[in-house]
Amino acid sequence: MNSAANERAITISNQITVYKTDKKLLEFIDRLNPAPVSSYAHIHAQADNDGSGRKIYSLIQVVLQDYSKGTGENTVRVKANISPGEAKYIHSRAKACAEKFEFASEKIFGDKDPEGYSRVTKLKIIRATVGSDGQARLYPWYIECENGKGIAEKNKNGGSYCKSGSFVSIDKVFLNLNDMDFFIRIDEVVSFIRIWESQYGASVVIAGRNELDAQYAALADKNGSAA
Repeated sequence: MNSAANERAITISNQITVYKTDKKLLEFIDRLNPAPVSSYAHIHAQADNDGSGRKIYSLIQVVLQDYSKGTGENTVRVKANISPGEAKYIHSRAKACAEKFEFASEKIFGDKDPEGYSRVTKLKIIRATVGSDGQARLYPWYIECENGKGIAEKNKNGGSYCKSGSFVSIDKVFLNLNDMDFFIRIDEVVSFIRIWESQYGASVVIAGRNELDAQYAALADKNGSAA
């Protein structure tokens, strides 16, 4: 890649939205990918093979940073992924001003290290209008992201989960937001997903339906010839 191309790559940001304080940061990153034509009705990629053996997912990345102890190497940065459907669900709860809401996700993935551990991400998004002291909370939204490692085990469906007692925490960051600040960010995320679906999703659906119609036509011709 030439230098001009490198400059263009550096100036392109896939950050959808960001919230900053003087100590912490929350951002949502575009990691969406379209489904292959063979599964066009999914619209979003769902563990689809990219042809090289690597699985492709359509995701929104949630990033939390804590720079209260300084920037650079002193900054703590953690991240986790949610699906487009999960983002829409969280958005619906924010829009409804649900008095109590909790979303929790734990994922283990990646190749094992020499000690047999794989990467683990944990994410919590909670809305609680009243604190444990019985007082109303001015910042009812609580977001916590934790990155670490654990021993992967398989479940009956072929998926992986973190073996009980094996999780080792490496970094964790949490952040509190008020209703307006959280809603603005999650609304921008869902707005982006919908725009993405109308553009990339539409092209996948059109291509998939055209291919499906062509296969039906070919099959009809074959059956007609056989008759």
